[in-house]
Amino acid sequence: MKVKAELEVARLIPNYGFKGIEKRRNKDGEEYSVWVTVWSQDKVVEGEKVEVTGDLSVKLESFTGRDNQPKQSAAIHINDPEIKREEAPF
Repeated sequence: MKVKAELEVARLIPNYGFKGIEKRRNKDGEEYSVWVTVWSQDKVVEGEKVEVTGDLSVKLESFTGRDNQPKQSAAIHINDPEIKREEAPF
């Protein structure tokens, strides 16, 4: 399934890709962040805003939370991406 996301690059994964944040609003108007991992060799920099179109995959991940309790979350990944950079304002 192809998806499109507007992300801010939050963390680089050297030689593999990056993690980006997409800002969304819930029905009450409160803003929340969705973290997306993009697997790409394209060079980006932290803080850069990009539009990513690619194949969606979701993986269930298990980890130990800060409260030392087991937790699970759905990790969102975009594979085989096409990355468009935000145009410069000048």
